[in-house]
Amino acid sequence: MSDKVTLIIPVRRDADKLERCLRSVLSGTLVPRIIVMDCTADPEILGKTREKFPGVRFFDLGMNPGRAHAVNTGFHITQTPYVMTLSPGLVAGKHCVEKLCAALDNDPDLLSAQAKILTAEEPPRISGAGWLLDLSAEPVIRGAGRSAASCSRKTGITAAQMDAAIYRMEYLEVTGILDERFYTRLEDLDLGYRGLIAGFKNVCEPAAKCREMESTPANSFYEQLETGNMEYFRYKYGLKGIRQPESKDKKEDPQRAAALERGRMLCFQAEIEQMEKEELGMSVTKLTLPEEFYMEIREDGPKGVFPLYVGSKAEESPLQIPDLLRARAGMLAGAAERARRLFERRSLQNGEADI
Repeated sequence: MSDKVTLIIPVRRDADKLERCLRSVLSGTLVPRIIVMDCTADPEILGKTREKFPGVRFFDLGMNPGRAHAVNTGFHITQTPYVMTLSPGLVAGKHCVEKLCAALDNDPDLLSAQAKILTAEEPPRISGAGWLLDLSAEPVIRGAGRSAASCSRKTGITAAQMDAAIYRMEYLEVTGILDERFYTRLEDLDLGYRGLIAGFKNVCEPAAKCREMESTPANSFYEQLETGNMEYFRYKYGLKGIRQPESKDKKEDPQRAAALERGRMLCFQAEIEQMEKEELGMSVTKLTLPEEFYMEIREDGPKGVFPLYVGSKAEESPLQIPDLLRARAGMLAGAAERARRLFERRSLQNGEADI
């Protein structure tokens, strides 16, 4: 196993896919050290997998504290220069780990690099090739729905999708790790954007490929999480002023309203903790993950979890202005991606209308 990179795989819902995922990584041209973060809350679920892979380290968290906390725990126990994150629902290509490591080797300015993620269908299409932001500060997944061959060049992105990404540990000490106020969505976008304004870069490396084991249908629950998390994201980076106005229909959607309220609670919590830190000299370390991490508060949720990293509102220094402008300029790529999807959707609708 390589001393250059450690692979972290957080596992909760896709425990049945983990074995296939591990076999694909272990058969690659560069085999990383592997740590499986067990968030299943049941040691028996991964028991047989542990027996089949004695060279893989399993870290039992005893609960599901959220993806950000699970990966952050992995960051803390990693001892290699690079750390890779991978969803257990993906099969890694033979050269995936090798190509991601090479991307960081060849460009010292990179905080992260992402593999091109393909769909399970035949022929495969792109599921994701990195996060972008459009001009209204809405997240866009680069390349989604396009042919597998359409993203063939190494390209700058706002952030790597944590489903298949590699990070330089040295730079994580500068940027901080995943903000655990985000829950299950957009914590990777936040980390990548934080890296941009710190002067680092993120890219998609198309020579590194992963493929979904099965199609992933749209999930309204995750859309709600993304909506609430974006409220907090915009608050952190002062992006509220460039948002597009909400449509009347969206304002009346009760699920969206609940998600937005959750996001406002995260912003309020961040404001209070910043005040405690600056004015009262109080510690902002929490004893538990805040309840607003959940769309519905559950009695069986995590208890007694100490967040390893909680972010705050970004402070813009004059020295960061060039990097901040570069990050904002990247929104043009997100706007182009959004426009492409809209054009393709309208073309499809017009085609169906002609039939």
